[in-house]
Amino acid sequence: MKIVIGLVVAIVLVVWVISWFRAPDAVATSAAKPWPGEMGTLDSVAKRYPPLKPNEASVKLTALGKALPKSEAIDEFVAREVARRELTIGEPPPALPDVAAIRELVLREPLVWERHDGIGGGDDIQTRRAMQLTVARALVANALTKARSNDAAAWEDLHAVWKLARSLEGHPQLLVQTAALTMARMVNAVAWKMPLPAPAWLAELQARDHVRPLLDAFQYSAAEYWADGAQLFPTKMLANQVEHDRAIAQEVLNETRCDVNARANQLGVDLTGVWRRAFRYRAEREATANALRVREGKPIETKSVCSDGAWTLDGTTLRFSREIATAAPDRPMPLVLTVAKP
Repeated sequence: MKIVIGLVVAIVLVVWVISWFRAPDAVATSAAKPWPGEMGTLDSVAKRYPPLKPNEASVKLTALGKALPKSEAIDEFVAREVARRELTIGEPPPALPDVAAIRELVLREPLVWERHDGIGGGDDIQTRRAMQLTVARALVANALTKARSNDAAAWEDLHAVWKLARSLEGHPQLLVQTAALTMARMVNAVAWKMPLPAPAWLAELQARDHVRPLLDAFQYSAAEYWADGAQLFPTKMLANQVEHDRAIAQEVLNETRCDVNARANQLGVDLTGVWRRAFRYRAEREATANALRVREGKPIETKSVCSDGAWTLDGTTLRFSREIATAAPDRPMPLVLTVAKP
């Protein structure tokens, strides 16, 4: 009898504690506040991303991508060349996979990927992400190999990677948008080593900033956590977490530096490293643009979009005025480049 009474008392106490901390009105109010940059409110996010069915091109690419062998040698070759500050391209792996069918498919047909609800975007999102990045690295490796022979067809491989990255727009999961950022950074990081002249599509890559798509994905993630919490345990703490992350979004939108250490968000995975890479990428794009200018015999743009830096050219060395370190496993493009072959 005493045990039963004790259980009843414990249940009543838990219910009382929960009711004491519940603040559904505060949680609802926090979600109804618009996020900066005309991003809308948390309770309106899900409606912006209705499900999508994959088209035939993405199904074909998935089959071709899954058939590509996993290769640590290719991954290391691409990472090494991305991080190499010299114009000379190193020795590629002995046997690169044939990516002709992949390249022609991506350049010829628009890709529409399946879009799911939820932060994870479906059980297969990580598998699909891994496949897409494997395809991207294989294409970049082929581009680098062709560029060693001054073959202008190298640009077509990079163009396919850029089109693959663009096909991920409109997918709100952070895993997808960080993959798109990774692809864009790879293309940009090796583009300055490609044969001249640069193609017109490169200007599109140079103009595309990835901070806003990442902000949209950040808001989508926050909305998912808010929706779950509002149903299960709508507390003042949850309302405060939403406000905290909404303030981070405002800070990110207002940021003009490229050496950025954003505050850690409270809903979802820590994105401080993602913001750091995204803002550094602004300087990386300028590095490529200036390196190509030097190779074309044009003067560099010394002014930077980054309020905390500028560019100089000392003989054959192009240099940003500050280093912007990122954490492993990121191996970024250097911000100091030797822009002439020895």
